[in-house]
Amino acid sequence: MAKKDLVKLIRENPGAVFTVDSDCWWMHCAPPKTVDEMTDDELDDWRDNGQLADDRDIAAIGDGGYGSGCRRGGDILQALAVIVGVKIESV
Repeated sequence: MAKKDLVKLIRENPGAVFTVDSDCWWMHCAPPKTVDEMTDDELDDWRDNGQLADDRDIAAIGDGGYGSGCRRGGDILQALAVIVGVKIESV
């Protein structure tokens, strides 16, 4: 399976939600309403069916140095840096 372009995913999905854990992350589409307003079933459905990407299925961003990989959200920061036009040297 081809790796996904995280910059493109972020640009195409305004309001997307990232959940970052200590060693992985998930990107979900914008929820239909705030998480606080959702029932448990709605929240489960959104989490089960709204995932756009996770740390394992995106193309690497950056020069390959620390913070360019797919752990701990460094790649999310790298993608946002591309979008706003700044360079991240170390994360």
